[in-house]
Amino acid sequence: MKSLKDRETTVKKINMFSPAKRFYNVHARAVELPGSNLNLMGCTLAPGEQSQAHNHFEDEIFVFTAGHGVVRTANESLQVTAGDAVHCQRFESHTVHNLSEDAPLQFHSLYWDAGTANPVAVQPVRDTLIFATPPTPNGDLHLGHLSGPYVAGDVLKRVLAGAGAKAFYGSGRDDNQTYVVTCAAKEGRTAVDCAEHYAEAIRHTWGMFGIDMDLFITPDNQGAYADFVHQYLQRLHDKGLIYAKDTPVFVDDRGDALHEAFIHGGCPHCGESSDGNACEACGRPNQCVDLSQPRVKRDGRQPQLKIEPRLFFRLSALADELAQYVQTASMPAHVYQLCHSMLVQGLPDICISHRSDWGIRHRLPGFQDQILYVWFEMAFGYLWAAGELPVAGQDRLARAAQCYSGAMDIVHCYGFDNAYYHTLLFPAVYLALGLTPPGHHVVNELLDLDGSKFSTSRRHLIWGKDFLAEAGRDYARMALMLTRPEGVRSDFTVARISERINTLFAQQLSDWTESLQRSLARQAGKVPEPGAWLADHKAYYDELCQWMQSYRQAASLDSFSPRRMAEQVAQVIDRVARFGLAQVYLVDTGQGPWSNHARTAVALQALTARWLAHALAPLAPDLAQQLAEWLGLEAPEQDAAKACAFFDATQVLPCQGGLRLPTMCAKTLERLMPERA
Repeated sequence: MKSLKDRETTVKKINMFSPAKRFYNVHARAVELPGSNLNLMGCTLAPGEQSQAHNHFEDEIFVFTAGHGVVRTANESLQVTAGDAVHCQRFESHTVHNLSEDAPLQFHSLYWDAGTANPVAVQPVRDTLIFATPPTPNGDLHLGHLSGPYVAGDVLKRVLAGAGAKAFYGSGRDDNQTYVVTCAAKEGRTAVDCAEHYAEAIRHTWGMFGIDMDLFITPDNQGAYADFVHQYLQRLHDKGLIYAKDTPVFVDDRGDALHEAFIHGGCPHCGESSDGNACEACGRPNQCVDLSQPRVKRDGRQPQLKIEPRLFFRLSALADELAQYVQTASMPAHVYQLCHSMLVQGLPDICISHRSDWGIRHRLPGFQDQILYVWFEMAFGYLWAAGELPVAGQDRLARAAQCYSGAMDIVHCYGFDNAYYHTLLFPAVYLALGLTPPGHHVVNELLDLDGSKFSTSRRHLIWGKDFLAEAGRDYARMALMLTRPEGVRSDFTVARISERINTLFAQQLSDWTESLQRSLARQAGKVPEPGAWLADHKAYYDELCQWMQSYRQAASLDSFSPRRMAEQVAQVIDRVARFGLAQVYLVDTGQGPWSNHARTAVALQALTARWLAHALAPLAPDLAQQLAEWLGLEAPEQDAAKACAFFDATQVLPCQGGLRLPTMCAKTLERLMPERA
């Protein structure tokens, strides 16, 4: 027997704060906890310092032991002192800020992988303002446009409205683009006539696709809109963020200044073909004069250089704030990498004035002969639209500030070629004005048509209205969301998509609902409660629950993906069609009562139909309503939890046959495809 003196020590004293290493700008000492899944660190934040914004897959609890600080997440700001604790859920971006100027802030960090033990909870919805990039009125919308921001924004609005949020959706007409001028010249009309004609065509196409805009930006060059823009420009100028500089400018043989659609060459960053001011391929801005092998778009001649005074916005001055913003805003990998690389390499100041007759004229002394760069104008266009919302504020400026105060979620939907504007330029403007930039970016890549990029100039396209006229609204929306280019480019071909749509709806969904209706008709349409479960019932139900959860995650604002929503619906239709066929052996047993196992088979299928009506509502609203009425419901379930629940024993189907859905005519649609050269 060992004496007390000889026994091994089982209690160990640990210095929680030393030695330390630097993580996310915090001095932290990692403490090993053998045999535990819990991780522990002692953390010290120097006076006045702030941790880098970050998130991770673990849950984390901060237990504060000394000092005074604040913990910030995307939606909350909590002041803390010694004795307080704060819990951050997995993937929740957060920062810790020491508010003291002379004392350290000390805390313990406990973090662990909650995994499936911490399922994605249904987050409370907030009022949300959704914007889709206003299209340039130099043509109607083709499928490449519609598969990008416009249908996606409408899907998101329907999701949020169904969850009980006040959701507003806005876009507009980007009249002041130089592409309106070049289009008008080709068509032999004035730029004003061109903008009016195509803006009306665009709104008509939106309506055909069921896209209902609550807000619509119509820019003017001299009226209230222009006054609104100039008030913000003056504020930025007064802050020293707008300055004048003599700089080289390309001009043509008539002396006209060349920018955007008027000049063409090789991108100075990626080498791809690019117009002036920004490259569609890599998304980076250019100065026009740094294009390689530049040519005047109008006649193909080489431009001349001239020195002229122009106005610039000090984007570089907002670099630190933008670096923090990029870490906290929700955006896809490609967009994040663009922002990160531009920040690392150093942000350029952006020219915001061009000598031109088309656009909003500057009012700053000495620059009245120059117009405002249209993409800089758009930052204020979004604020103009926000000022229409019924929120607190005596005038439009105050209402816009209220919307962009952090009180509501702001979502911007756009294509990758517009990413730098929405994630760096516009947020810089908003930060400089004391506003809160958009927290969510829903971004699409390019959609190809039969292996080649959609192109209006080459007429390599399918117009949205032509496709919808043949396919119908719901099929057109589903076709675009199933091929939506999220994360990577996607290819659209009529043959592939018509086959998939016909298989899913005209065949599988139609045949399955007809079979289910026949089975229910034998029991006067009464939907049974589940009875006994076979192994394949359990397997199907587990799969269905996973698909429901995946759909819910894809429909959530932080991870919104209309393509994944559509894909989950497609998977469920395919699976329930096969499941229903396999259950015929149990269900079709004559006129007698169902067995306990047959009741489960039918109840599972009725549950699936109920959920499909709910899931299709934002994607294919007319079909969702049709399916809900087939189930005897007034409308699809808006409550996600109710849509995932079995019917009670009182539910009776109208028993009027299955859904007989139309077939897309592939041959007719093939005629819409452009002829190969």
